[in-house]
Amino acid sequence: MDFKEIYKVYLFFSFFTNTFLNDGFLGGVMVDKVKVQFYPLDLTYHIINDKAVIYLFGRAVDGRQVCIVDEDFEPYFWVVLKNEEDIEEFVRKVEKVKVEEKKDVASVVKTVVERKNFIGEEVKAVKVFCNLPKSVPVIREAIKDWDFIRTINEFDIPFTRRYLIDKGIIPLTLTEAEVSAYSVKSRVDTFKAYKVKQASEDSIKEPRILAFDIETYGSDKGRIDSKKNPILMVSFYGENFRKVITWKKFKTGHDYIEFVEGEDQLIERFKEVINMQKPDILTGYFSDGFDLPYLHERAEKYKIKLDIGHDFSNINFKRGLSEAVSINGIAHIDMFKFIRRVIARRLETDTYSLDAVSKEILGEGKMKVDMDNLSDVWDNKPEEIEQFCEYNLQDSLLAYKLCVKLFPNLEELVKIVGLTPYDISRMGFSQLVEWFIMRQTPEFNEIAMNNPHHDDVGKRRMQTYAGAFVYQPKPGLYKDIAVFDFRSLYPSIIVSHNIGPDTLNCKCCKDKAEYAPTDKKEYYFCKDKKGFLPSLVKEIIERRTRIKDIIKKSKTKNLLLEARSEALKVLANSFYGYLGFFGARWYSIECARSVTAYGRYYIHKTIEKAEKEGFKVLYGDTDSVFLSLDGKKEEDGIRFMEEINEELPGVMELEYEGFYPAGIFVAAKMSAFGAKKKYALLAKDGSIKVTGFELVRRNWSLVAKETQEDVLKIILGEKDNDKALQHVQKVIKDLRDKKVSNEKVIIHTQLTKEIGDYENKGPHVAVAERMKGKGIEVGAGMVIDYIITSGKGIIRDRAKIPDEVNEGDYDSDYYINNQVIPAIDKIFEVLGFKEEDLVGGGEQSKLGKFFK
Repeated sequence: MDFKEIYKVYLFFSFFTNTFLNDGFLGGVMVDKVKVQFYPLDLTYHIINDKAVIYLFGRAVDGRQVCIVDEDFEPYFWVVLKNEEDIEEFVRKVEKVKVEEKKDVASVVKTVVERKNFIGEEVKAVKVFCNLPKSVPVIREAIKDWDFIRTINEFDIPFTRRYLIDKGIIPLTLTEAEVSAYSVKSRVDTFKAYKVKQASEDSIKEPRILAFDIETYGSDKGRIDSKKNPILMVSFYGENFRKVITWKKFKTGHDYIEFVEGEDQLIERFKEVINMQKPDILTGYFSDGFDLPYLHERAEKYKIKLDIGHDFSNINFKRGLSEAVSINGIAHIDMFKFIRRVIARRLETDTYSLDAVSKEILGEGKMKVDMDNLSDVWDNKPEEIEQFCEYNLQDSLLAYKLCVKLFPNLEELVKIVGLTPYDISRMGFSQLVEWFIMRQTPEFNEIAMNNPHHDDVGKRRMQTYAGAFVYQPKPGLYKDIAVFDFRSLYPSIIVSHNIGPDTLNCKCCKDKAEYAPTDKKEYYFCKDKKGFLPSLVKEIIERRTRIKDIIKKSKTKNLLLEARSEALKVLANSFYGYLGFFGARWYSIECARSVTAYGRYYIHKTIEKAEKEGFKVLYGDTDSVFLSLDGKKEEDGIRFMEEINEELPGVMELEYEGFYPAGIFVAAKMSAFGAKKKYALLAKDGSIKVTGFELVRRNWSLVAKETQEDVLKIILGEKDNDKALQHVQKVIKDLRDKKVSNEKVIIHTQLTKEIGDYENKGPHVAVAERMKGKGIEVGAGMVIDYIITSGKGIIRDRAKIPDEVNEGDYDSDYYINNQVIPAIDKIFEVLGFKEEDLVGGGEQSKLGKFFK
């Protein structure tokens, strides 16, 4: 045995004699195999000796980072034949398939025949194993037109995800492997696995999180150019660690600032810090879209490899709808993406900027520094660079705190869906639902349905179905309002009526069919056998109910339980939308139509019963009913709810959302009817619950929102219409006198498509074009901030980036007539103010001209 092998045995022995388990040692003598327990964080695979080998990275229970190498897993796909009697012939033929392309050979290794469930029927399916993961689509393509074949499935599941599903391994939870020493180039202790299995649901305790952020030179009027402009500094923040690395020297009293000789050394130190800190999670804010791609571009300039993966691999760019960057062994979490995709619906902030998000979630924001001045300071005033280093560090601190704060939410989604933190943090709700379903297929012995072909997507996009029923309110002020909600309406309908692709129009229930209340009454669902998707939704609802009960009984706040409850709620509520989503594997327009039809049916029944019992129905929408007690007591409303629940099937339930002493419904534009989803309610504690008004929308200025909120509070709470009117008059006067700050007139509008796709360019598109001209990355989904400035010309030409506008240089008339007045005119209309009453007759026709 040479020195390397002796040293490897020593390391192996050292690891296990100092770790949590030593049952692999007998009398101090090492045996071949031992057990290691760890929390998986990431995985990849490498081709070794013409075989795909899984590398499962994680942190052992004693804190050491490990890599478990599993050679015992093969790629495969499923084939269902038209006739089961042809299976033997198909197997003989397919096992001989070999496709040679240049130096690569794709071949079938073996086949296995199993009984499986597929869209509601039991079938004999052939499991076709291939030599390499990349061979799966090649073999599928070679055999797809054979006459034997009815369908080929699960050929497009990534190899690493297939491994997690089949092995039942859930990242971040305790996993056990039986291992021996394994010799491979690695930054972490690496072992060969003989068995890998989930040990328990215990989660990783306090993962090691490291946040980073870069600042770059921005000459050429702020243009961002990664090929031309260097990185000036990079900051890190972790537990008991903070550092800013820069290559322009200046006097400083901060011990966390480190100087290097140039940008190339800065990049090398970036690598060294990560290797030294050994993070489980590397996080940033927009690090997928900016920081890591910029670092990669600059590293290539100096021929530096960003080989920070645990296996010495470079960072990986995965390009799809948006760019994503992965690091083998380290979970790279871009907090911007996770917040935007999963957390955003719970936020009130108007923009997803680090400053706005941090202020709402953490209660602190970015430092105030003129970043447009950084390049000039770098070139001419090095003594002022320190403030930019502080700014740089603060950005890393915020990203770190956001990751720590929101990690329980991410962790629970990981545990429920079963994919890595890297994958989960970049998924939208439809993907979360789909991969949750995929995770459950082995337990139900199901073959997954396929992703739709491009042509299928096109056809599905053309299909529509009726949505929810809306009982339109009559505009007015009301008192003593009781509000009722169906608990998880659509998920409970799916469960209670067994709605799913595999139960749709089953043969066994044809003679006793109960048709869904669609217009044509053409869909029914099995009553004898529980469907695959309804079973999953039922499990989610029941799990969430148990967790909510525990939370209610608990005397202390439990963030993990609350995060799990929220994650389960998100999944359950997303199932209905998933069924009608054109890109879904388990797409079923018939099921989606049936769910909404049942929703309309139960809302109608509830409204009819309420009217029979003497309640005045004010409003109804999707899953909610608003009743005026009109002389009745709260107890009467609760008794009504209980009567409804006695008649509801399965897990469906009507809940009492609350009692509100006063409320207002306003008219829709150009209509005498009330606007749907637009009302304000005064709660018992004096707070205002607002839905649909401008103050809860992102694309209105703060001055318009605040004015509207104040008016609603005065009208509902103080019942003083004159005071409300006087308040609006004062706001308008302040706008004209330029007493309203620029911050309150910023308008936030989201780009719903790429800039070039707009035919008519509004102010936000004009500003986005200006930002792009400066080299700032802009695209669909981004929120654009702008101010309409004073002066002549069309509105879009006067829309400016807020930083370009001097204090008070906004168009007062624009904000009065296009922001403040539209935010409150419908409210005053409810109060009985007619336009001529307000303006005193004459030719004046704008409410804004009355408010002098």
